[in-house]
Parts: sequence; C-alpha cells; structure tokens
Amino acid sequence: MAEKIEEILAPYPNPMSRNDFRIVCHIGTRTSLYLLQSGLVPCKNNGKRTRCYKIAKKDVAEYLYRRESDPMRYTPPSGWYYNYPKHKKPASSLERKLNYKGEERLLAKEWYEQQLANYPDVLTVAQVCEVTGYQRHTILKWCSKGLLKTILQTPKYMIPKVWLLEFVASDFFNEISRKCGKHYAAIKEISSSRKAR
Repeated sequence: MAEKIEEILAPYPNPMSRNDFRIVCHIGTRTSLYLLQSGLVPCKNNGKRTRCYKIAKKDVAEYLYRRESDPMRYTPPSGWYYNYPKHKKPASSLERKLNYKGEERLLAKEWYEQQLANYPDVLTVAQVCEVTGYQRHTILKWCSKGLLKTILQTPKYMIPKVWLLEFVASDFFNEISRKCGKHYAAIKEISSSRKAR
C-alpha cells in the first residue's frame, strides 16, 4: 500500500497545493476544504485569498493510508455541504466528541439514562432512532455488524436498554466522524453539565 501511494504522489511537488491534493485523492473542492480546515489533514495557510494552502506530501500519504482503513474518520459531518458556502462555520468549530479519558464517559451514560427513563427495557429500532437521532438504516447497519448488541427477532431487531447505554458510552459512538445534529446537541449538553459541576 505504501509503495502504491508513493507512486501516485511521485509526479506532484512537495508541498502540494489544494488542487493537487484534491486531484490525487479523488475528492471534491468542498471535501478538501473540510479536511484542511478541520485539521484532519495538516497544512499551512499563508492567508492569501487564493492558493493559500500548502500540504506536505507525507501528510497526504498519511491521509490516503488511513482513509483506506477508517473512511468514516474523514467524512464531513451532516450539514457540511448544505447551502455551502453561505456563511457556514467550518466543522472544526463544533465540539466533535467528548473526552473519555476524563469523567465524560460516565456523564454521557448518565445523560442517556435520563433520556431513556420513559422507554421500555427493550427498545425497537425506531425508538433507538428517536433517542440517538440517527436514521433507521444507520441503526440497522450497527446492529448487523454487531456494534450495537441486539436480541434478533425476525424480522426486526430488539435492543435492550442496558446494551444501548453501553453503546452510547462506547469509543465507537464517540468517535463517529459524521455525527447527526442530535448527537452534537447531546455532546454540547454533556460538556455543559461537566463544566457546571
């Protein structure tokens, strides 16, 4: 893989322009802006109105390599493309995830416990959609991959509340790069509750 990437990058200058970066990675203009502005791909910005980005070849190589194994990490969040560029703040301005090295994992679990207080002990996929804000097809994908543990009842999945609480407090859920609006709102509330303590 490393040799293939080196071969792809060989004809390009070091550092690369944003246009070179976009072409070599087969991504669009808006996606390239997201990657550079969010810091997912390191770059230097000289502040000019045009041709302002310079990206080291090694950072492009690292992006291509990591994208193969973890494409979701580099997917812009919901709303990034909507009505662009009408004064849309870059995704880096959002609190993208919680700090699970501190107390926020426990706070996240407590927060979701409160959200689930009036739900039954075993939830349907539709109810999980209500709580998390994610679409049905996303929940079904998590269930089929075993990321969200379920009781499989043909033709539908049933999710025990305790397993859903484990899931929403997991590293996987916290690291989702393309979060839905409800997930971002939850992060904001959980972070605020920590600061208020």
